[in-house]
Order: sequence, then C-alpha cells, then structure tokens
Amino acid sequence: MQTSDTRLQELFDRWVKNQCSPAEQEEFLALVEKTGPDELTPALEAAWLSLQPERQLSAGEKDSMVDNIFRQSPAQPVSGWSRWWAAAAAALVLCFAGGAWYGLQKNNRNGITAGNNSSHDVEPGKEGAILTLGNGQTIVLDTLGNGVIAQQSGTQVVLQNGSLSYEASGADEASFNTMTTPRGRKFQLVLPDGSKVWLNAASSLRYPTAFTGQERRVEITGEAYFEISKDAARPFIVKINEQTDIQVLGTQFNVNAYTDEANIQTTLVEGSVRVRSSGQSRVLTPGQQAQISNKGGNVTILDHANVDQVTAWKNGFFNFHGASLPEVMRQLSRWYDIDVIYEGTVPDQQFEGELPTTLQLSQVIKILTKVDVKFRIEEGQRLIVLP
Repeated sequence: MQTSDTRLQELFDRWVKNQCSPAEQEEFLALVEKTGPDELTPALEAAWLSLQPERQLSAGEKDSMVDNIFRQSPAQPVSGWSRWWAAAAAALVLCFAGGAWYGLQKNNRNGITAGNNSSHDVEPGKEGAILTLGNGQTIVLDTLGNGVIAQQSGTQVVLQNGSLSYEASGADEASFNTMTTPRGRKFQLVLPDGSKVWLNAASSLRYPTAFTGQERRVEITGEAYFEISKDAARPFIVKINEQTDIQVLGTQFNVNAYTDEANIQTTLVEGSVRVRSSGQSRVLTPGQQAQISNKGGNVTILDHANVDQVTAWKNGFFNFHGASLPEVMRQLSRWYDIDVIYEGTVPDQQFEGELPTTLQLSQVIKILTKVDVKFRIEEGQRLIVLP
C-alpha cells in the first residue's frame, strides 16, 4: 500500500518535471496542505538532486521554494517543456528586493506583454562563423560539410564536425586568417600548434596559418576560451588591444573583451598567465581573474572568481549570477542577434541562476518576467524593455 509520504514524493517528482495532470496537481497540493512544509522539504531535496546533482540547495533556497509551492493554485500545466527545460526553470533563481525564489513558478499569470507572440519569437544562436583567408576571400562555415575547405601556402584548412583545424605540410611562410562569429553564432577551432579556441558570439580571432617565429601570437575581440598547447620555447601571446595582452606557456583561460562591457576580464582556469596592460604586469594563479578597465587600463585582481559562471557560455548556458538587467540584456543581444531598447528608466534588478542557451527568446524572457520586469518582442529582432 502506498503511503502518503511516498505518494508525495512521486507527485513532487512529477510536478518539478512539469508532468502532473490537473487531477495530480490537485492531489499534490492537497497533500502539501495536509502534510506541511516540513514533510515537503525532503521531497524537494530528492527531486532537486535528480535534476541538479552537482549543486546542493541552501537552506534559504529550500525555504523559498517550499513557500512558492504553497502559493500555487491548481492549474493546467504548461505543455511541451522538455525535462531539461523543466530542470533549468527549477534551477533559475530570480533575486530582487528580499531575494524571493521564483525558479519553480511554472504558472506565469502576467505572462509576456501584448505584441510578444510566436510570429515575433527569436530562435537561439547556433554553431557558425565566417572565415576570412589571407587573400581576403571569405567562407561562411554554417552550412559547409566536412572536408578541406581551403589551401594556403602549403596549409590545408579542414572542417570536421563543426571544428576548424589546420594541417601544414612544410609551409615556409604563414598568412593570417580571421575567424569571426556574428551575433547569434559561436564556433570552435584548433590552431596550427594544436591549441583549441572556442569563440563566443560577436567575437573574432586573428591568427597565422603556421606559427613560425619565436612566439605564438593571436589577436582577439569579444570573448574566447583557450586551451593552449605547451611549448616552453615559444610563449603564446593573446593581444586584446594596443595596451593589453596575455602571455601564457600552457594553460586554460577565458578572455571577455567585449568593448561594451566596463572591463576586460581574463579568468584563469588552469596553469599560469601574465596579464600586461598600460605598463602594469600581473601573474594569475588558477581561480583568479584580472579585470582591466576599458577606459583607463587599470588592472584589478579578483582572487576567487566564479569560474563556472565565466565558462558557462562554452558549455551551453547563460549564468546570471549577480548580473544586472543590462548585463543580462547584453548577453541575450549577442546570442539571439537582437537589439535591446529600453523604454523609460532601466529597472534596477539583480538576477541569479542558470539557463540553457538552446531556449527560444520568448522562453527566456517568460522566466525573466517573474522579477517584475516586462518585455515585448517586436519585428526586426527587437526586444523592448518596458518601464
């Protein structure tokens, strides 16, 4: 015979995954009302761990999530959400004012404002880039199949399963290529020395088709994650602008150098790098982040950077930990290739949590509206932030 505790656990698992029928929702809420928050918390922990095993819930998050369930009323569940989408919605914490938990709020009574309908929705970004060869020829990589796509000075340019690489056969000289990811695209490439680079949206990387000198030098705009092959005799140099570069031997690090952000951020994941800017030189250890002002070039070191947040984009996520509304909007603008327009004063809100980058824009902003910010999607790739 099934006990009320096991039935509560079963229904809670279904509720978190958005699989409850209307009758099951009524039964679940009746059990919640009968048993109370103390009995619900273990069910919450078990369901959370089944979806997010890598992160423990804090006591405050448990309490807020339980409180949110008690505010629910029976309603028809939203159909068509995948298990992953349900997990992401459950994981998103939208903090404002007192920091209430809204991530498990499945029924958005306010919804998205009028004018935001499926005909104006925006698909998420995808893999793709534009390769500019040394002779100026451009190649759009989005739809090309596997194989050799170009030959330059004895070097073959090979596209294989969404990654670009270079195969040199006695190249005496190098020409420079530029990989550019427009808004709404990201891409991966392997440099001639075997180093791997992931380019985020609205970014570029300029590099030689062969490293022939005493150093390996590339230039970046936007954001990229690097895994550098070790070569003690030839340091690897990442040039960001005329005042700033990064020197490495063999390491993994992320560079965020978007010009519309306040700072250039270099975050070290593994190994060691030296950041140089405007006559200043600082060596980073793993977990540290160098923040370089885009205006004055001053260098500040953050000792305990949130590496998971910094590298979330590479792994297919938005991580909004501590992000302001303008910071969130800049991320969405790059990935969804949209223009963000503020009507009136910019709302002073702070966000927490994580969402997959595979969601449509309407799905993302449906969650963001739970922080008392309203949006409207318009034709022409425009997202309006309403006062």
